[in-house]
Formats: sequence, structure tokens, C-alpha cells
Amino acid sequence: MSTASTGHPSPAATSGSPLPRTRSGPSASAGRRVRFGVVGAGFIATWFARAVAAEPAAEIVAVASARPERAAAFAAEHGVPHAHPTLEAMLAEHGPDRAAPIDVIYIGSPNSLHAAQAIAALEAGYGVLVEKPFTLTPAQARAMAATAERTGGFLMEAWQTAFEPGVAAIRAALPRLGEPRRATFVREQFSSRMSAYRAGDLPPAFDPALGGGSLMDLGIYPVSLAIHLFGPPDRVTATAQLLDSGVDSHGTVTLSYDTGERVGLEVACLHSKTSANALGSQISGESSAILLDHCQWPEHISLITAPGSPEESREDLSVTRSGEVMGPLLAEVCRLVSAGARGSELHPVSASVAAIEVLSEARAQIGVHFPDDDADA
Repeated sequence: MSTASTGHPSPAATSGSPLPRTRSGPSASAGRRVRFGVVGAGFIATWFARAVAAEPAAEIVAVASARPERAAAFAAEHGVPHAHPTLEAMLAEHGPDRAAPIDVIYIGSPNSLHAAQAIAALEAGYGVLVEKPFTLTPAQARAMAATAERTGGFLMEAWQTAFEPGVAAIRAALPRLGEPRRATFVREQFSSRMSAYRAGDLPPAFDPALGGGSLMDLGIYPVSLAIHLFGPPDRVTATAQLLDSGVDSHGTVTLSYDTGERVGLEVACLHSKTSANALGSQISGESSAILLDHCQWPEHISLITAPGSPEESREDLSVTRSGEVMGPLLAEVCRLVSAGARGSELHPVSASVAAIEVLSEARAQIGVHFPDDDADA
């Protein structure tokens, strides 16, 4: 597999030219809050609502959930004035000419719904912020990107890591490594749903019909970080252990860079919903390395020169995280939408598409099949 030929730029190599401005649909004018509609009422939507409550530039106008009682409870808990049983109802009620308009639809629904809901919202003239993973298949990801391009709508994946202060510190330190030769990015966390699965239930986290599995839930973090820092790879090699449900419990994806400015680089992306990680992650050059404690929310970061030698030295690049988990992401989305941008230069749609291409190739190699794959065949 070669994704490098698609020409997606690494954020470190972007020119800094402004993104095209929104051509149509609602956009937030300077000086007023960005108005969000939330799809889903689970824990990730709660994280988003808490970030909105702490962000003066944002407000939630409406929530939609397939379980109306959950939408009503979410609305009551977070002071949201409107609750709807479907996305369609929300789109119909909150256009720019209605009493309570919405600028951006935040999609926090199961993975298998991302593409259809994002495209529906874009077609209706709304901007879209969609949770990771962007979607399940490359065809769906490209369709989302094409719809945003055609409609002129704002589209962005809610991959929080790109906007973390720790990742900014890593981006700044990366040139000091010289040529990166190897990186190991680890995202492991024992799933709170594993006990239910072992008891005979099928939680969404392990349901192939909903796009579950470790690769899609956790593997996306190291894969996306690699693409964010180094660009798309030329080759993908994947191994994994599968559950009886048909999705993976843990595995490894190796990204190989055979051409271009990163030639010779290999990135090992380790992911697991059945183990813990106490070692962190690492980016290695020929005579120095960057250590980070977490590849999703890096905070403790060190630049080590001449490791293992008498001349070894360590520079602390650590940052302090504060506020709500989704705070930095939300602040950037509000800034972009208020400026009339159609997406993010730091985490462009092209990077989200490239990550889905990598994950799809990895799934094909380990034998994880989703129903949505058949529609793309």
C-alpha cells in the first residue's frame, strides 16, 4: 500500500497559507458565540459539553439522540434548550432562518454513523466537527471530503491531540533530532467494557457492525500522530489478536517511509484494549530521542541527547495541561469557524482521510471486516 502518493502534506511542512473561507451555509460572525448542535448523548458528548461550558466563544443550542430520554437528560444536565430524537429533526429546526440557528454539528455518535450523518449535515448547510475515527472506510472519508468541498462547508475531525500543548512542544523539538529513524507510539488501555464482553454481552466497543475494536478506537491515536508529524507512509504492516466477535483486542501497525524526506523511517504503532502501558512513547534520531508519556495527551516530555553515553544530557520539554479535556480543540474550532475557515491547517481533512486509508489497510491485513466494507466493494 502506498498512501504517500496521495500528496497529503505533513503539518510541519505546510506553507501557512490561509484556508479557503466558507462559501455557503451558516458561519459564526466575529463577536458572537459559535452555536453547536450535538449528536449523541454518551460520555464523549459529555466531555464536549463540559468544554463548551468553559469556553466563552461556544454554546450548545440542541442535542439529538436515537434515545429521546437520553437527549432530554443531556439537555437538562447541560442547560441545552432543544432536544431532538433524530439528526434530521435537528437539521430541519435549526437552519440559519430559524429562531435558534446552529453553525456546527458535533457528531459524537457510534463510528458506523459518522459518514452518513456528516454528509447529511454538510448537505443541509451546516459545518461539521466529527469525532474520531473520521469514519470507517476510505470511500466514506473521501465522500465526506468531497461533500465539504462541493458545499463549501466547514469539516474537521475532533482528533484532540493535534491541539495539545505537548504536541506543539514535540513539533518544535522534532528538527533537533536530525533525521528521525524510528518511532514507537503506544496507546494501550484496558477497556471498561471488557468485563461485559467476557460475560456474554456485545458492547459497541467490540461490535463489528458499529466499527468497534482496538484499532479503530485506540490505534487511531498513534497512527494519526505519525501522520501528523511525518506525513502518510508508503507501506503498512499490521498484526493483531482477534476476539470471537470479529474485531481486534490488541495489535501493532508498522508504518514504513520508503521515499521522500522521511525515507528510512519506521513507526511502530501499538494499541490495546486488553493491557496497560507504563513505558510511554519515543521518537529516535541517530544520536538523540524524544520521550513522551502519552501519545494522546503528552505532558511529560524529554529530549535526550547521546543516550547511554557519558555525554548524555536531558532537556525537560514538559507542559502543564489544564482545563477541560476537549478545551484546546474546541477553542481552535471556534476560532476557525468565526474566521470563516473551512477546516484546520494543523489537522486538515487530508490527514483524516490518510489515517482511515492506513487503518483500512491494517484491518484488511488482520482480517477485521465491517459491513460498511461491502458497500465500498
